[in-house]
Amino acid sequence: MRRLSSQWWILCLCLALLVTAGFVIWYSNPSTAAKNVAYSETTISLAVSRSDILFPGECLVMRWDVAYGQRVLANGTLMPASGETTLCVDASTQPTLQVMLMDGSEVTITQPINILATHSTFVSVALLTVALVVLGITGLLLRAYQHVGASKAVRLTMRIVFLIAISVGVTLLTLEILLRAYLSAAGSRDQKIMYLYSLAEIRALQSNIMPVPYISYVPDPDYEGHNQLGYRGPEIAIPKPQGAYRIVSVGGSTTYSTGTSENESYPAFLQLILRDEYGYPNIEVINAGVSGYTSWEILASFAFRILELEPDMLIYYGAINDLTVREWLSVDCYRGLNPVRGLNGNRGMFVERNAELPASALYRFAGITLGWMKNPLALESSFEIPRAKCKNDSAGFTLDERLVGNPPVYYERNIRNLMTLAKSHGVQPVISSWAYNIAADRPQLWRQSITEHNAVTRRIALDMDIPHIDLAVEFPVNEAYWEVDGIHLVASGTYEQASRYAAFLDENGLLPSP
Repeated sequence: MRRLSSQWWILCLCLALLVTAGFVIWYSNPSTAAKNVAYSETTISLAVSRSDILFPGECLVMRWDVAYGQRVLANGTLMPASGETTLCVDASTQPTLQVMLMDGSEVTITQPINILATHSTFVSVALLTVALVVLGITGLLLRAYQHVGASKAVRLTMRIVFLIAISVGVTLLTLEILLRAYLSAAGSRDQKIMYLYSLAEIRALQSNIMPVPYISYVPDPDYEGHNQLGYRGPEIAIPKPQGAYRIVSVGGSTTYSTGTSENESYPAFLQLILRDEYGYPNIEVINAGVSGYTSWEILASFAFRILELEPDMLIYYGAINDLTVREWLSVDCYRGLNPVRGLNGNRGMFVERNAELPASALYRFAGITLGWMKNPLALESSFEIPRAKCKNDSAGFTLDERLVGNPPVYYERNIRNLMTLAKSHGVQPVISSWAYNIAADRPQLWRQSITEHNAVTRRIALDMDIPHIDLAVEFPVNEAYWEVDGIHLVASGTYEQASRYAAFLDENGLLPSP
C-alpha cells in the first residue's frame, strides 16, 4: 500500500511536468497570424508575430502592407503604407489597421489575438497542474519524513537532495554572474535593456516623453537631447539672463524635428543663423515643439510652462495634428453635448503602467525567452481615452463627411487664445503657415484640409495684426529637404526653414538692435 501511495505522488509530479514541458515547448514556438483582404484596387495585408499570448499586456510585432490606399493608421497612429511596430495587447487593444481607400471610404481590419489567461479552460488546466505539483511534492516529503528515523537509505537520499539543491543554487548564481559580465562587456543596447537595466534606466533610453499634469505629457528630461526643463536642446537659464532676447518656437513634431538631431532642428538653426549671419549675439531660440502636440496642448503648455521662460517672442508652426482630431472623432464627440466638448477627446491622458523589473538577469532571460515576462523593449504606456458617452457616426459615414461635420472651430479658438495670451504678457507672436512636400503623393482631401488650417492661421494673423510667414507658399519644391513621409524635414530642410524665418524677422524689424 505504501509503495502504491508513493507511486501515486510520483505520477502526479510526472503528469504536471509533462503538461508544463509541453506548454513551454508550444509557447516558445509561436504560430503567426495573418490577414489579406482586397477592396477594389486596394490590397491590405496584416500579420502578427504570434496568435496567442499568455497574459494581457504582452507584446508582439505587428506588420502591415497596404497598396493603393490613401491613409493608414495602425492602432490609431498615422503610419506609412508598409511597416511594423511593437504592440502590447489586451482585451481592448488588438492589432488593428484603419485604411482610407481611394474613394475616401474607410475600412478597419483587426487580427484578434487569443489571450490564454482569459479562458476558463486554460485557467482550469493551469490550476490543476499546480495542484498536482503541490500534491506530489507534499506527498513525497511526507513519505520521506515518515521513514527518516527508520531507513538509512532515506537519510542518504535526503542528503543527496540537499547537495543537489546547493549545487543547483551555486550553478544558477554562477550563470547569473557570467551572464551579467558578458552583457556588461559585450551586450548590445537592446540586450542590456532586456536583461540588465532598471526601469528608470530604460525610460531614460527609450521613453522620450513623460506624464505631467494639465498638459498630458512633455519631453522626458532624462532622454538624450532634452534639458532638465523638458525641452529639446541645451539647458535654459531661469531667470532669463540680462540682455538676452528669448524666442520660443511651439508646434508638434515638425518643430521638435523628429527627422534631425537636436542641433539640427529649425529652432537650433534659427539661433545659429541670427547670431552668425545677422549679428544678433544675444538671441536665444528655445525649441518647445513636442511630437503629437495639438493646439490644445500648445495653448496649455504656453500658459503653464512656457511663460516661466520669460519669452520675448513666440513662433507658432503647426497644422497637421489638429487635423487628426477632426478626422477620427465622431461628430457627436467633437461638438455634441458631452464632457469633452471643446477638448481634444481623441487624445486622452498619457499614463505609464510599468512595474519595477526583477534584478536578476538570468530570471529576465528565462522569463522573456519563455514568454512569461513582458519584454522591457516595449514599455507599457498609453493614452487613456476619456469615458465620455459619444454616439458613433452612422454606418457609411465617410472621412470627408466627418471633416465637414468637425470644422476647425477649436483649432481657430485655441490659436486665437494662444496669440491673445502671448500679447497680454508682452510677448511678440509670429505665425507661420505649415508646409509639406507638395510633390509627395497626398490625397486631395488631406491637402484641402491642410489648406483650410493654413487659411485659419492667415485669418488670425490678419485680424490680430500679427506678423505672418507664409512658409507653405514660399518654401522651395525640393524633395531632398524631406523625409519619406513628406511631412518632416531633414537637416537641409530645417536649415532652409530657419533661414527664411531669420530673413523675415530681420527684414520686418521684429528683433532688437544688436
